[in-house]
This record gives sequence, C-alpha cells and structure tokens, in this order.
Amino acid sequence: MAKRGSADKDSVNVSREIRELVEGNNAIRGPEVISLLKEKYPNYQFNENSVQVAYANARRKLGISRTVAKRPIGRGPIGRSQRPATVTAAPVGTSAPSGEVTITMLVAARDLLRAAGGDAALAQQALKNLASLLN
Repeated sequence: MAKRGSADKDSVNVSREIRELVEGNNAIRGPEVISLLKEKYPNYQFNENSVQVAYANARRKLGISRTVAKRPIGRGPIGRSQRPATVTAAPVGTSAPSGEVTITMLVAARDLLRAAGGDAALAQQALKNLASLLN
C-alpha cells in the first residue's frame, strides 16, 4: 500500500531532502546535513535521530557506504575458530604414541620436503625407500 501524501503543506519530506543533499555532496557528514536542513527550514523542528537514520539509508542506497550484517546470537566470531591445535609437542628424543604427530616430526617432514626441492611425491618415495630398508 502506498504512503499517503501529507495533508499539511508546511511539512517537509525529510528523506527526499537528505537524499538530494547526499547526491549533491557525497562527502557530507550527518551533523552537516542536520544544520543545512535547519537553515533551509528554520520553522520546522527535526528529530535528529530520524535525520541520522534517513542520512544512513540515503548513503546506503547510493552505494556510498556498505553495511555489515550482524551475526546471529549464539554464533562465534568471524574468522578462525579458537580450537586448540591437534599437534602436541613432545620432548626431543622421545617417541610419541602411534598416530600422534609431534612438533619434532613436523620439523623433520619440513626438512625432508626442503631436501626434496618441495616435491611431495619425491619425499614420499624417499620415505618408502627408507621404510623398505628398515624392514
């Protein structure tokens, strides 16, 4: 249903006035908009909160500012989760239980990859050859 036109001829269409001000000057700030409206219509009393909302809406519709959607309640922060790492550090020289990766193992794997020139297939082949020698 369409909005009804104002019955009072002295009333001001605040959103239209603000939209025209923002289209004319993209760098205009909210308090400046309020002061310009008060200068243009000295007998009209503006609700400053409504003017700020209409100003923000006009900037968003013109694509001057973007809005960020709020996260639903109960959702965690955006980005990486704060879960603890699955890698555990074991003292150097001790063996970890089977299936557990230690920092020492990761450092050795990194060194192996560097020695293989970053080629993971070559590093795997070297590990298979080493395993066959040990068995």
